[in-house]
Amino acid sequence: MDRLAVEKIRVPGVDVRVVERCSSTNALLRDERSAVPALLAAELQTAGRGRHGRRWHSARGAGATFSIRRHMACEQRRLAGLSVAVGISVARGLRGLGALGVSLKWPNDLMVNRRKLGGILIETRPLPRSDAGTAYPGSVVIVGIGINCRAQLRLGVRLGRGVAALDEVLQRPVPRNAVIGAVAREVLGTLAAWERSWERPSERAA
Repeated sequence: MDRLAVEKIRVPGVDVRVVERCSSTNALLRDERSAVPALLAAELQTAGRGRHGRRWHSARGAGATFSIRRHMACEQRRLAGLSVAVGISVARGLRGLGALGVSLKWPNDLMVNRRKLGGILIETRPLPRSDAGTAYPGSVVIVGIGINCRAQLRLGVRLGRGVAALDEVLQRPVPRNAVIGAVAREVLGTLAAWERSWERPSERAA
């Protein structure tokens, strides 16, 4: 099993951390108040979830399960539609690794040949003016991502639906650390571009 390691997850400018086990990477980042962009990956989540509170299933070492937190210098109401943009960026990151058949099923499912490869859960909350470091209120965005990397033979039967894994669609094995790094860089690029799109004209000029 290729183990997750901080030094192998290359995401410049981000506080990268790895834990062996946690309830939910989204929940842990949600409880922190640091303004530093952060990425938290876990070997095992005991209470990972998707949309509508559904549980996310992933055996130890079989998936890439992580969350990204970033402060955004735009109001929460301006984040409508962000989930689709982030989903497209995750699929783009995976295709860049060679998983050419990956697509996004609205709003947050990653699919390969009509089988689920992964899922995305985005949470947002307003950022108090005193914490935003900007001239107007900002927001906190947490992007939770779960990707099946290794095939789990009984998972599809247990869930009652088709399940895909990266090792089935890649021509060569890609370490989970590299998967997390590639996807995180795409997601952070999308968040930065989204933030720039809502900058005020005077701020662009500055």
